[in-house]
Amino acid sequence: MKKDIDYLETFVFPDIPFQKYPVYSVSEGGHIFNLKSILYPSPKSAKKFTRKKQLVHRSTQAKIFDAFINVGYWDPLIVVREFPVIIQNHLRLPELSGGFFLLDYYFPELRLCVELDSDLHYEKKDDIRDQYLKGLGIDVFRIKHFERSDVQSGRFKELTKKMRSMTPSSNPLVFSFTDNIRIAKGL
Repeated sequence: MKKDIDYLETFVFPDIPFQKYPVYSVSEGGHIFNLKSILYPSPKSAKKFTRKKQLVHRSTQAKIFDAFINVGYWDPLIVVREFPVIIQNHLRLPELSGGFFLLDYYFPELRLCVELDSDLHYEKKDDIRDQYLKGLGIDVFRIKHFERSDVQSGRFKELTKKMRSMTPSSNPLVFSFTDNIRIAKGL
């Protein structure tokens, strides 16, 4: 017997309680896929890419940035590591592919994303991604080679100055992904 799917069903990550995510999302080809099983699989899953694995296997750049979070440098602001953003097809840019991406660090009260870039990043793809995030009202601050001490001091000062100039919102930005499903399924 085939299970009826509730396309508007949502779930939350334990460390992101303010943001609901759809269990199901829509690929760029219009196919429905189970986002929860990809990003938040059962503990027995052998999947190679999961948000949990991203949080465990951190780059040198991320470990340095994590240290600032762990000592409470940005308290009382919320900082979310590896924040999932679902690419909504009705907002999709022509060059943007995939179903979702993870923001390195996200400050929801400021609607600010901090991306730590290495030589493995492709500027053209990053520009497209930044444009998509800007359309969602998220400002992106990129730091390339954060593991180098000469970069740390200069870019970190710029980030701190930028954050001080921003006014925190009392309600973290909450995305609504249900429109993506409604459009695809005609709900």
